[in-house]
Amino acid sequence: MMKNSVPQHSGKTNTSSHEASQEIIDSITSWMETFVEKPHPSFGNMPPCPYARQFRMQNKVKIIETRSAIWDECKKQMLNWSDEWEAVIMASTRTNISHGLLSEKVQRLNKHFRTSDLVALEDHPDSVETIDDVKMNHGSLVLVVIQRLKRLNEFSQNLQKTKYYKRWSQENLDDVVSWRFKD
Repeated sequence: MMKNSVPQHSGKTNTSSHEASQEIIDSITSWMETFVEKPHPSFGNMPPCPYARQFRMQNKVKIIETRSAIWDECKKQMLNWSDEWEAVIMASTRTNISHGLLSEKVQRLNKHFRTSDLVALEDHPDSVETIDDVKMNHGSLVLVVIQRLKRLNEFSQNLQKTKYYKRWSQENLDDVVSWRFKD
C-alpha cells in the first residue's frame, strides 16, 4: 500500500460517492486543498484550478481508484458518463506505467470521445509539468481527470479575460489549453 506523504485534508469532502480507498481520497483531497485550490501569483493570484474548490464542496468531484489499466477504466467512465459530476478523477498507485504510454492512451481516448464532449487530462509522477516554475503534478499517483470538454473550454475562455494565463509560456498554453479548442 502506498505511504501517504500528503497531510490529512480538513474540508467537507463527501467520501461516500467515491470509489477509492480512504488513503487515495485523503491524498487527492489534501493535494487539492493545499495546492490546487490555493491562490498563487503564477496564476494571477488565483488558484491553479479556480473552480476545483467550488465543485469539491458541492460534491461534484468523484474519485475512483483503479487497480487495472487506468485508460481502460477511463474508457468505461467516459462510455457511462454522468453529468452528476463536474470531474471524475481516476487514480492509480501503479506508477510503473510509462508516462509515454499513458499519454498515448489518453490522446486516443480524447480523439475518440471528443464528439461525446468529453476530455481526459493525465498526470504522471514521472512527467513533471511546470508552469512558471510551479510544479503542477500530484506527485505520487497516476491521475486522469475526465470532464465535459465544452465546460472546461468555457472555463478557460473566462480565465483568458483575467490575469490567470499571463505568466504561462506558449508551450504551457499549447500543452494544457490550446489543443482542446482544435477540431
